[in-house]
Amino acid sequence: MNFYKMKNILKYNILLILSLIFYTQAFSQEIKADIKLQSDTIIIGVPNELNISLRVDKTVEVFFPVFKDTISKNIELLGEFKPNIVDSEAFKEIQKKYLITSFDTGTNIIPELRIKLVSGKDSSFVFTAETELFVKPYVLLDTIPVDTIYADNSGVVVFGKDAFKNEIEQYIPDSIKQSVSVDSLNQIKSLVYEQLLSMYSSELLKNTGFNNQEEIKKIVDATSQNLFLVDKSGILNKYIVAGSVDTVFVQEFQQVQKGQALFTLYQIKDIKEDMLNTPFNFAEFWYYFKKFLKDFWWALLALLVVVAGLIYFFKFYKKGVKPTFLKIKPEEPPHVIALRELEIIRKEKIWSKGQIKEYHVQITDVVREYIEKRFGVFAVEMTTSEILESFENNELISEADFMKLRQILELADNVKFAKYQALQNENDLSLKNSFDFVENTKEIIDENSKIIQTEAVIEITQEENHEPTKDNNDDE
Repeated sequence: MNFYKMKNILKYNILLILSLIFYTQAFSQEIKADIKLQSDTIIIGVPNELNISLRVDKTVEVFFPVFKDTISKNIELLGEFKPNIVDSEAFKEIQKKYLITSFDTGTNIIPELRIKLVSGKDSSFVFTAETELFVKPYVLLDTIPVDTIYADNSGVVVFGKDAFKNEIEQYIPDSIKQSVSVDSLNQIKSLVYEQLLSMYSSELLKNTGFNNQEEIKKIVDATSQNLFLVDKSGILNKYIVAGSVDTVFVQEFQQVQKGQALFTLYQIKDIKEDMLNTPFNFAEFWYYFKKFLKDFWWALLALLVVVAGLIYFFKFYKKGVKPTFLKIKPEEPPHVIALRELEIIRKEKIWSKGQIKEYHVQITDVVREYIEKRFGVFAVEMTTSEILESFENNELISEADFMKLRQILELADNVKFAKYQALQNENDLSLKNSFDFVENTKEIIDENSKIIQTEAVIEITQEENHEPTKDNNDDE
């Protein structure tokens, strides 16, 4: 008996248990809201139809969700149409159509949509299933080179199960979701999860001989973008099948040999690599001008201070104006600035608010600026591969710190460009490695030769007399 047949048996068992525990109104149990996309894959910005349909008693009023500009974070609403109603003897079929699009490449989630049902004085809700929309970039994919990923070992292919979220949602009827408390619903979901985990473990043991429960749970809780190679000893390799994937050559529980092709990825490069081949316009000039001000404001400020000092000297100093004092504070060491900014990132925890991309951008910006000030490597303007090449085959940093830096930058690239959804432990690891990298590579000054930096006070004194007197001229 395979895993999918076992899941069907579990479905009926769970429904039987729930029917003995919970009682709901008949009209709610019979109603199911179906959601369907005209296409589950679109080119960025291309309109797509979202259709919701359900069958209800003629006496039931249906209220579809109302949206302003967006359905979810990355799903834009372009328009909607009036519901189409088809009557039969006792029921009516209602179809509601929305016109949507997305400008965020990768996999975008359309969450459960709530539909209100009113029958007399009673009301209830039904929910659509969570739906995925994959958005491709507007490029000619045939012209983009691809990388082929090969198996590092011989083993059996398995994919992450995303904690059985879809299966759990399918097994628990909407009527149950609406009639129980949040705690009770979580207990039911936990029961279904444990049953599915047990059956999947049996299926995995049958196909691979693999029976390490701790590692099996890692596979189950990983997203479907994770591809694992396993054998009876455990997990051999883990690969990320990201949003830039071209073709996947393998299937679940397929036996592969070392060196066998698993999947191909589009080689998505930084825009900077092709920038010299594009015409330079004012928008680009303004972008780089603002970036220059952001990165080198201190140099511009120093230049302005020098110019202002020269103007003051030639225009006012020789006229006998009272002295002016100017304080110049010493510049902080790069590691002090970096550690302070990393501590701010740690306290804000914006990844926990869903801002995973912004979180990794903040971390890499701090690390890049630290590298630039500490080692003189122009990291802010470099790609990840260029930064790593700068530290290879030299003794600027240790091998351990090099690996920490690689983890920080490569995970950030996956999140920013490949739409990879980083796990909590990966988010924490990037921040921890950033702290360690700065601490381990900060400049250590010998106490015997240490130069103590203090505030510098510049005094511009008054010249009391600039011209000789008449008597002096006569004496001469």
